[in-house]
Amino acid sequence: MKIDILELIQYIVCYATEKEIKLSPIRLVKFLYLADLFWARENEGATLTRWPWKFVHYGPFCKESLDAIEKTFQSELIQRMAYESKYVEEDYFLYWCKEDRTDIERKLPIFLTSPLHEAISKWGDDTFALLDYVYFETEPMLEAKKGDLLDFSKAKKLEKPEPIEMIKLSPKQIAKGKEIIERLKTKYKKGLETQAGAPEPIYDEVYQKGAKLLDEEDLQGDLSGKAEILVD
Repeated sequence: MKIDILELIQYIVCYATEKEIKLSPIRLVKFLYLADLFWARENEGATLTRWPWKFVHYGPFCKESLDAIEKTFQSELIQRMAYESKYVEEDYFLYWCKEDRTDIERKLPIFLTSPLHEAISKWGDDTFALLDYVYFETEPMLEAKKGDLLDFSKAKKLEKPEPIEMIKLSPKQIAKGKEIIERLKTKYKKGLETQAGAPEPIYDEVYQKGAKLLDEEDLQGDLSGKAEILVD
């Protein structure tokens, strides 16, 4: 099955746009890596793009991914908006799409679109969680060292869950179950009333700046520096 990479990029951006998410370059690159991973899981380690992914920058990276994203933009398949960054000298881009993804989806297998939908819905606007996932939960990265080419032959096809045989309940058991559910509903409502006056979590300036720095960083550099952890 031959899939146009530019259409794949357009598809990812369009699906994110439907979720009211604009993708930064670092997130879009990682979703392309995941597309290759999902493909490799179903194709004995062969990737869709055939790109040489390396453990280079914030995990999986290859220059080919940025070149393809730029080509997709120049082909007017996706749009981007730029604004002046407070943290880096260059303008910072966010990608979005004004096209419909339906025609592209017909060309893609469900083993690719389904996990992509789930990944974009979970981490499309959460750079920290996305990086955490690709670092620690994707097979090619688990034993890789910085600078290594990533080995997609390690990709494992997800096992289908065993069907669960349902046990038929007696009328007495059903009645007892309903009684327990009602008690839980009552406890839940009381819990909500207790928490109504609780303060919302505060995401301070340090947290917000850290998130911006990850999204706005030049993808071709290396992450370096010192971290200081303060414990109350």
